[in-house]
Amino acid sequence: MSAAVASAGAVPPVPAARARAALRLLALLLGLALLVLAALTAWQHFGAAAPYRYVEPRAATTPGEPRTVQVIAAAGERLLAEADVVAAPDGPLLLDWRARVDDPMLYLPAPREETQALAAVLARHRAPDTPVLAWWDTSRRLRHWGAGAMRFDRHLGEPLFVPRDWSAQKARVLEVERAYWGAAADPAQRAAFDTFARALVAPEAEGVALLRTLVPAGKAVVVVHLRDALLLGQMFPKAIGVAFQDFADTGDVHRSVRGVRGWLKEGEHSAYGLVKLPGNVVRVVALRDEASANTLIARLLPFVGNRQDDVRGLTLVYRSGAFAVYELSPADAP
Repeated sequence: MSAAVASAGAVPPVPAARARAALRLLALLLGLALLVLAALTAWQHFGAAAPYRYVEPRAATTPGEPRTVQVIAAAGERLLAEADVVAAPDGPLLLDWRARVDDPMLYLPAPREETQALAAVLARHRAPDTPVLAWWDTSRRLRHWGAGAMRFDRHLGEPLFVPRDWSAQKARVLEVERAYWGAAADPAQRAAFDTFARALVAPEAEGVALLRTLVPAGKAVVVVHLRDALLLGQMFPKAIGVAFQDFADTGDVHRSVRGVRGWLKEGEHSAYGLVKLPGNVVRVVALRDEASANTLIARLLPFVGNRQDDVRGLTLVYRSGAFAVYELSPADAP
């Protein structure tokens, strides 16, 4: 009798089929929640409006005429940058870029006058069949100003200096860039440029060997600019640490030197170089540490405080402003 009472008062076990059904319902609800979260994330990246657009206030009236393009923010219609561009067979060609907010904004080309002067030098002294290895935007400008064919002659669009506020809209930024500047370069050229960039942040012997893989036979010309160090720092922050600061060029040398030295000491920077910019501005580009100072790009550029001895395989043939031009010898050269 007591056993019967105990049995009647016990909670009956849940059938296995009901337990499995509950687990399936729970999994379904969890899956729906993940889908909703993925949809919200996708909307943030792809559904939101682009944060800026390119606007041409005045179209070119004659073929080959440069025109000014404005970069306008979607929020507040603020002018972010202006660019001088010219039509080219493979899409608009960037001649100059002027940030109207904190620099850098998207692009950071080398100074226009320096690049034009270098183009004239290359046109006079470079053998037409000698390959030229330079940053893609410098290459396109040099070609436009008469320096001849370049190894990297397409708009590769890297690196982009995207404001932190736009980081969640990076996909939209890339869409705007492709829509204005044209389709990306063929994979072979992009891969070759990646090799070039990685060579510049490698230790010097490894970097020279990588450069030679791009021109396996004969000599080549290698063009670098102090600005390139900033671009490489954006692309490979673990390989090279770079900082910069702009100073007013007041004509007072002693005052300028004191300001630069104070900034260098505060940041504990190991070496520095100078780039003269329009508007009486001097940009100081500094290396953050010894590892950065030992990269190929740092060894090729005139960084004060860094080693200045020759890099084996590369011979300095021209230097003007913040540009340095080297001849890359063949691998079998003595």
